[in-house]
Amino acid sequence: MKINYDVTIPEMQTAFMQFWAKYSLKRTIMFSIVFMIAIFISITMIINNQGIIAWILMGLAAGFLANLWLKPRRACKRLVMVLNTMYEEKYSAVFGDSAIEIETIVHSEETEEVDKSEYALASEELYSKETRDLFLLFVNRALVYTFPKRCLTKKEAEDLRTYFIEKRI
Repeated sequence: MKINYDVTIPEMQTAFMQFWAKYSLKRTIMFSIVFMIAIFISITMIINNQGIIAWILMGLAAGFLANLWLKPRRACKRLVMVLNTMYEEKYSAVFGDSAIEIETIVHSEETEEVDKSEYALASEELYSKETRDLFLLFVNRALVYTFPKRCLTKKEAEDLRTYFIEKRI
């Protein structure tokens, strides 16, 4: 099966947040619990009149907690700023029996560059996820491919869903 598609900036934002949720959310939740415990301890110290150390602990813990949850949003905003400066890209993906081949075509002002990537199903640790508007293919902790459903016919979307299920991706 072969599909041709492009990805809009809102779709890339959605993919980024799904990527963050897959690889960072558990860690963020664990650190949040630690910082909330520190805040609770500092409040207890403040109530018991333990001095300035309690206020410092509470301020640091609250700051780290806020940063922990705001950091992905800031990173997403920076990603959008970078994407706005890039040239237009089109994609083509071939889903084969043993590999997935993805071709990226970058249209600049004067040239057209083509980059091909191939991911063997047997050797790569691939993971797919379907959202309301997208199919996502996580290749590793640094790369996710986005396949918008708006670029697919209903049959192509169903075939892609079936492909990911059959290949256990």
